[in-house]
Amino acid sequence: MKVLHISAQDRGGGGGSFEASYRLHRNMLSAGIDSQMLVLNKSSNDVTVLNATSYSQLLDKIKFYWHKLKRKYLIKRYDFSGYFYIDSQSVVSASSLLKGLSGYPDIIVAHWISGFVTSETLREMNIITGAPILWYFMDMAPMTGGCHYMFECEGYKNQCGSCPQLGTKKGDNDLSHKQWARKFQSVQGANITPVVASSWQREMLLSSSIFAGKSCKTIPLGLNVNVFQPRNQVEARDFLGLPHDRKIIFFGAMNMHEERKGFVYLVNALIELYELLYKYPSLRESILLVSAGKKKHFNELKFPFEHRELGFLSGDVALASAYQASDVFVCPSIEDAGPMMINESILCGTPVVSFDMGIARDLVYTGKTGYRAKLRDSTDMSVGIYEVLKLDDVRYKLMRNNCRNMGLELCHPDVQVRAFSSLCVELVNLNLKIGR
Repeated sequence: MKVLHISAQDRGGGGGSFEASYRLHRNMLSAGIDSQMLVLNKSSNDVTVLNATSYSQLLDKIKFYWHKLKRKYLIKRYDFSGYFYIDSQSVVSASSLLKGLSGYPDIIVAHWISGFVTSETLREMNIITGAPILWYFMDMAPMTGGCHYMFECEGYKNQCGSCPQLGTKKGDNDLSHKQWARKFQSVQGANITPVVASSWQREMLLSSSIFAGKSCKTIPLGLNVNVFQPRNQVEARDFLGLPHDRKIIFFGAMNMHEERKGFVYLVNALIELYELLYKYPSLRESILLVSAGKKKHFNELKFPFEHRELGFLSGDVALASAYQASDVFVCPSIEDAGPMMINESILCGTPVVSFDMGIARDLVYTGKTGYRAKLRDSTDMSVGIYEVLKLDDVRYKLMRNNCRNMGLELCHPDVQVRAFSSLCVELVNLNLKIGR
């Protein structure tokens, strides 16, 4: 069985989505599956990853760069939200993409494809190759008329339109509705199966008008369990230059200015935690906040506790050390397909306090692996942090063990690969049965 993964990039430079797609590709190869990857921007020197720009037609390249300029103009001119994506409308043709392959795949897995190919391109690839397509959602974009994240808008349940993220250009027949119509036609006219990484995504997918009638699968993202694993806390703190005698609360983000990352709620939760601990001065004084991300961003936040910045942590080993050195990881995201940091922390055996969204619904259980607070409720989040920090040694050790066990059960790469392999075989066999 030949599998082709499609992603805008193979790894690095764009957040966890690219790493996740490349990791699945490599893990499938390790499992003996004939896997290739096709990307717009190749960062690795992996011979199993093909760079589409190396053989795409000149016209395709001109269209691509023209689209980038047009998108920048529209965002600036009409005050579009940064979470709204303008489809490239077949910038790269399906035939151009396929001609660089040694042969047609039996199945195609689409990952983060924004800025590279569209739903129309996927439909064309399905028609040309006959290969079923799995669309692995890295965010909400596949099920909307352009929003990577919808917040409280429910337009995706109908036909989009009057999109609150389109600034001055919204209306019943706005860009979101037009893109919805193209995507609806493409998805409904192709053999496309949506795959999500969390029950939170699945809940929204089941309400999606674009994927109405399509069967869907839930397959959590897999991680390197030999890197993201429990480690002696003292050793991890020595590695990062952190003190041994403090209660460490860890948090981080690529960009804390993103509204959906919820850092305003985190600051408020920490302020309330400080007040909550007035009867426990020794615990309050022992707390040390540790963050990972752009230092200049965190400098702008006013925390009530001592705060140390690690900056960007280069590589998984350094990132894992931050979880391993911490007593609790706090994720204040209010809308997120993951975030991956929850998976990573859970695998490291570090309890998580987060809001009720994303992968937290599958991994964070109050009293078992951390505390899942009410969405956007800073007070509840402060209570959650307090509940974890005040655990005695026996109960805290049990919670750490629970985290690791749940992580291995849901986030082991072998679990992800087996689930994908089984689904691929099922769809390929069904394809053969109906003679496609």
